[in-house]
Amino acid sequence: GNTQFPSIVVVGGWACGEQAMAAWGPFYASHGIIAMTIGTPAPFKDMPAQRCMALLDAVRALQAENTSPGSVLQGRLKSSCSVQGWSLGGGGAQLAAMADLSLKCVIALCPHPGPPETPGLPGRLSDSVPVLIIAGQNDNVANTQSFAWPEYHSTSAPSLILEVRGGDHAVANGPSGGTTKEGLGMGPGFMCLVANFVLHNCCSITPCPYGTYNGPVGHARPMAPLGAIGGFALAWLKLFLEGDESARSLLLARPDIASGFEMKGIAVRFDKS
Repeated sequence: GNTQFPSIVVVGGWACGEQAMAAWGPFYASHGIIAMTIGTPAPFKDMPAQRCMALLDAVRALQAENTSPGSVLQGRLKSSCSVQGWSLGGGGAQLAAMADLSLKCVIALCPHPGPPETPGLPGRLSDSVPVLIIAGQNDNVANTQSFAWPEYHSTSAPSLILEVRGGDHAVANGPSGGTTKEGLGMGPGFMCLVANFVLHNCCSITPCPYGTYNGPVGHARPMAPLGAIGGFALAWLKLFLEGDESARSLLLARPDIASGFEMKGIAVRFDKS
């Protein structure tokens, strides 16, 4: 029969179409994981709760392709699913871990709970679905001491936090790393943000004719100094999404790029059931 593959759905943050996370798609696909990158209906308004709903809706839509006649994915999808989000999407991914216990694991990149006037995240987070958090030491949008670290400590499920030395809010926008300057410089990334704003507010759609929001990042960059970002994300999925125990040891050693690194429930096997 046809080989079946696990899957992951990835969402970006404020103002982002699906292009913001585009570099993750081919990276995961090259390792045998079907990846779906998505935007949200109102990228300038959607908070973590809405991004959680978008992730879970996309998971269901993707899984439906497995039984859809004529789909290129018919009969090719395992039931094993994961979600990943950046910034407000990282908050949404953590909510998804609590809303759908069938998820094998989640990844939150530079997670943001939303502004103070919004519901934000609960005081206690996932106690079942494993959570990986990757954050930037110098993130001045989603300060790690205010958000990522408290969220890690509020998660009782197996979890790991990797704080990248010198990283800013865009440090994990692709598996080989990234920077806000790359994402918002006066080039394709900046034009993409402008295009998303104009098209969303004037046309109620959010395509980006200028390419990816954070184009300079991607897994093809040779000898990427921040390649451990993609390496840890992949090892996390190999272990918890695919059940590959050989990946566990890859998560135990602190990488050279870490300014902060902590884990719980990773060193020994964990069964949600």
